[in-house]
Amino acid sequence: MRYQGVEATMFESVSAPGSYAMEDFLSDHNLTLIDETVSEVFGMMLGFTAEAAPASAPALSDLQERTAIVGFSGAMRGSCEVRMSIGAAREIASAMLGGVPIDEADDSISDAVGELCNMIAGGWKNRVPSLSSLCALSPPTVVSGSRYRVHMSKPSAKIERVFRFEEHGFQLTLQCEERDAA
Repeated sequence: MRYQGVEATMFESVSAPGSYAMEDFLSDHNLTLIDETVSEVFGMMLGFTAEAAPASAPALSDLQERTAIVGFSGAMRGSCEVRMSIGAAREIASAMLGGVPIDEADDSISDAVGELCNMIAGGWKNRVPSLSSLCALSPPTVVSGSRYRVHMSKPSAKIERVFRFEEHGFQLTLQCEERDAA
């Protein structure tokens, strides 16, 4: 889906040629693109309404979590990370499989969280003209457990946003590495 009125020059880099500018990544317009992507993926693929939680909403906390990570390379280096409780992950897996109950140990939970992250990462990048065909996605990696941290190899700008769907929430983190001018 393309959006009317989006100027391609808004996403032109002022740093390395052919790369995604940090000021565009951190812009209010980019937050809108992220919110639209999440809403579309949840509505079309899962049948849920997902909305960004207010900035004042408490951070998510759960002892058992699933996190999926998809990497970006090319015009932008970085990652998309989706982190949620096991309950939220089971709900998503169930929706993807047509509403069947999912056991907590079922491998389809990790598959579903990985696919969700992939759809969000791809949907967002395709809304950004300078990334659409010039940025590749890695296959998703899924981590399960508790009290773990994900680190990138280089300092980066980060957008963290909490979304709510049904009675669940999840955290979406987009990270972008600053590119040096060539």
